[in-house]
Formats: sequence, C-alpha cells, structure tokens
Amino acid sequence: MESIPFLEAVGCLLYLSQVSRPDIAYAVNRVSSFSKSPSIEHWNTVKRIFRFLKGTLHWKLCFKNNSNSNLLGYSDADWANCKDTRSSVTGSIFIKNDGPISWFSKKQRSVALSTVEAEYIALSFSCQEAIWLRRLIYELENLREQRPVTIYCDNNGAICIAKNRIISPRTKHIDVRHHFIRENIENNEIVVNHIGTQDMIADLLTKALPKQKFMYLVQKLGIAIDK
Repeated sequence: MESIPFLEAVGCLLYLSQVSRPDIAYAVNRVSSFSKSPSIEHWNTVKRIFRFLKGTLHWKLCFKNNSNSNLLGYSDADWANCKDTRSSVTGSIFIKNDGPISWFSKKQRSVALSTVEAEYIALSFSCQEAIWLRRLIYELENLREQRPVTIYCDNNGAICIAKNRIISPRTKHIDVRHHFIRENIENNEIVVNHIGTQDMIADLLTKALPKQKFMYLVQKLGIAIDK
C-alpha cells in the first residue's frame, strides 16, 4: 500500500464531497475513516467512487430563482452504523431555493443507546449548523427579520424529546450539550417538523441505499442528473 496514493485520492474525494457532490458524502466519509491503515479493499472502494464520478460528470447542483427561498433542514441518523465501535452516523443537509447549500455526514462521538437517541443527537448537530446558516443568510441578504429555520426529522420520539424538557429514565443520561436544540426551539429560532422516511433527503448521508431510492433522493435533493 506504500506506493498507492490512497491519502491523496481520499483528499480529492473529500473536497468534492464537501463542495459540490453531497451524493458521495457518506461513501467518502466511510472510506476516509480507514486512512490510518488502508487495505487493498479500501483502495478498490476509492476507485469505485471515482468510476461513479466519471459516469456522473454531468450531474450538477440546481438552484431556482422563483422557488421557496426559506432555509430548510433535514436531519437523520443511522443507529449503531459502525460495526467496530457501534457509533451512529449523523446526516444533515440544508436546502435553499430548491438546492443544497450545506451538508455533512459524520460519525457520532458518543455511542447512542437507541434509535431515538441517535436521531436526537443528529438533531442537535443540525441545529448548530442551522443557527450559523440563519445568521449568515440574514447578513448576506440584509433581511428585516430572521425567520426560524425548519428542520425535518423522521423520528417522532426525537422530536418529542426536543420539544419537551421532561426528564425520563430513558433520556436523563444524554449529554447536556445535545439539549442545545431545546433552547433554540423555545426562542423560535428553530422549528422541528416530522417527515416520512421515504422523503428524508438526509438518508443519503447516513447509509448506502438501493439504486432506486438513491436516485429518487438525489433528484429530490436538488441535483440535476439530465445531460
């Protein structure tokens, strides 16, 4: 593996996944986690991602002038995704004018004990990004007032925890920093709404998906795939 430019290749993929190709963010995040000790299998995965990019060079982010200009967020998590550490994966994406302006796919630092907890932690990270984007857009567009950001989540349990300060035996162990979202909901800076799993765009950023669902979410995300 010493003669193989694994780190250089992964670096290129990371740049693309963060700047213009949210559809490869999960795959790149996964393969980059093996940068310290890559194997031939990991190198083959890197080459496969490059082949996918070569076949989709015509894909592009699409933004519309006459569409909804409100900032919308989508937050999702795949519980216990990592087989080694059992850490969950957070996926978050923000849409404006029908196109993605910010997204990330990353492993959660703490091990969640349930799907609800993993989704709640993901919501907290999404809230942090939403607050920053909200303030940035307010300054850039010289708005008269800051509108609340709507974040969609497909887990009713996580939404319930975010909207209620009630402490239960199942949630009292959750780190205080993840309750950051509650204050922002109460201050009307963030609105959390439910969305069906089939329309959860951030699902792209948490796991590998079947081709049909992958293509459906790619187009819903705001990527134009026609040549």
